[in-house]
Amino acid sequence: MLNYHLQPQSLTQHLWQVRLSFTQLDNQNFSLSLPSWVPGSYMIRDFARHIVTLSASCNNTPASAEQINKNTWACNGQAGNWEITYLVYAFDTSVRGSFLNTERGFFDGACLFLRHNQREQETCQLIITGLPENWDIATTMPQTSQPHVYQVNNYRSLIDYPVEMGYLLRLPFSAGGIEHEIVISGHFSSFDQQRLVDDVSKICASEIAMFAAPAPFERYSFLLFVGNGIYGGLEHKSSSALMADRHDLPQKDGKNTDAYITLLGLFSHEYFHAWNVKSIIPSAFLNSKLDDEAYTQLLWAFEGITSYYDDWFLVRSGAITPAQYLQLLAKTITRVQKGAGRLKQSLADSSLTAWTKYYKQNENSANSIVSYYQKGALAALCLDLYIRRHTDQQKNLDDIMRALYQDWRQRGMGLAENEWLKIAQQATGIDLTQVYQQYIMTTADLPLAEQLQQAGVQLHWAALPRQHGGAYIEHYSVAEQPGADLGARVQPASFGVSLQQVFNQGSAENAGMCAGDQLIAINDEIITDFNQQWARIHVGETVQIHFIRDGLLRQTTLQVQAALTDTALLSIDDVLLLQQWLQPQS
Repeated sequence: MLNYHLQPQSLTQHLWQVRLSFTQLDNQNFSLSLPSWVPGSYMIRDFARHIVTLSASCNNTPASAEQINKNTWACNGQAGNWEITYLVYAFDTSVRGSFLNTERGFFDGACLFLRHNQREQETCQLIITGLPENWDIATTMPQTSQPHVYQVNNYRSLIDYPVEMGYLLRLPFSAGGIEHEIVISGHFSSFDQQRLVDDVSKICASEIAMFAAPAPFERYSFLLFVGNGIYGGLEHKSSSALMADRHDLPQKDGKNTDAYITLLGLFSHEYFHAWNVKSIIPSAFLNSKLDDEAYTQLLWAFEGITSYYDDWFLVRSGAITPAQYLQLLAKTITRVQKGAGRLKQSLADSSLTAWTKYYKQNENSANSIVSYYQKGALAALCLDLYIRRHTDQQKNLDDIMRALYQDWRQRGMGLAENEWLKIAQQATGIDLTQVYQQYIMTTADLPLAEQLQQAGVQLHWAALPRQHGGAYIEHYSVAEQPGADLGARVQPASFGVSLQQVFNQGSAENAGMCAGDQLIAINDEIITDFNQQWARIHVGETVQIHFIRDGLLRQTTLQVQAALTDTALLSIDDVLLLQQWLQPQS
């Protein structure tokens, strides 16, 4: 057995102390390593850089543990009782790191626990001690009969149970006959706890029911940290680590704010991952040592399909209305359509290059890449509606997901790159080769208008200001004239605004402007309220722009172009068809 003993070394210095102890029965050399990335977040993060000190002993005598690369230590073989002691700096507030201060502790095991590379399949025990008085611990890691002592079957399981520590609000509920819990940490004011529980429980029950098979967990916890201006989530086998703004929590007025709906979507998304990526999983991920990148063209199927279902389950469960769902869908369509990268990168390529492109975005990303989350969700929508249409509503995407899950339950193996399509065709009984090629392997625009019409929804394209973002509308009327478009995304600066992204062939790029330029005046008028001042500009007008670049004052002439016809407006054309699409199948 491998024993991990975790305790705070210093709350104010944000240091965890980890002691890894085990008995070595022979004199064979062995090595220890820390993952370089965490499952569910596809970027090399080099967690070993946070190890401050590391020492080793065998039979209470100093032993050799030599670091041989960025995340690996080689140990000379010696039989006896080994102990590896190391300190880890923990001040990453994200869901994929480790954190420790005077108010809270959190960790994802991949950031803290060294892997014995020759004994990965061995039982692991975790002991947590030394926490401040009255701190609580929340995790779904199996606990022994002793308090704060946990035990799992192997190393990969050890790092799949995030742990939240501190002063916690626990909101238990049952869904599908399974025990669930929302655990909230951080500082927050009074909110409608019952509404949050009711909504999340309905979502969970709907997702469990869709798969019509035993869930891949015996209990489940949502570990939600609330703070200021934060958002994110990371899936695990029987829990998820979430973070959100404290004001996203539901208020007692009963209103579903946009922020609260977004929060519910986060719950829904990470929960669906318990089936789609923690159970159904690419072979590349299942077999990865987490030291180097693990490449797959299937991320669209795991993140994109999950992104389709996350909002869809909000309406299927009754947590939001069809109109609110269409509002969310219109915004997703608009975000994809406004990115020129959709014409340059396929979903398969977006999946494969996530490590260096999607997770390392820069000012040119909107021009060069497409999101396998957002376009992947729209591809899933098109696949779903295509299947429904070509099977006379007898089959849909649910059938594919159930078949994939059953395949995992039977084989316990990851999906090879060509198996998703193979299982999808077996589950639906139709040939999906052509649409798969079109939607996933090429940069062709998706047939959204055609497919949505089959579901009683009309898609209208409008030339509206970039900040509009798309919307659900009850009645469509043609806009009088397109709005003026700067051709750039701006953000507030110390004075005026700075260009965050400049879009290809837009007004700003044609005027020679670059990301990072700081606009300070339009037509000699100092910028005090950019949105208000730009709203007075007309399409076709020639304006003088004063801006700062590299500490120097510059000037350019900008010819104002019309906003592109790339804002999605959705309206309901046939209520019965819409209900047929959005309601769960019997």
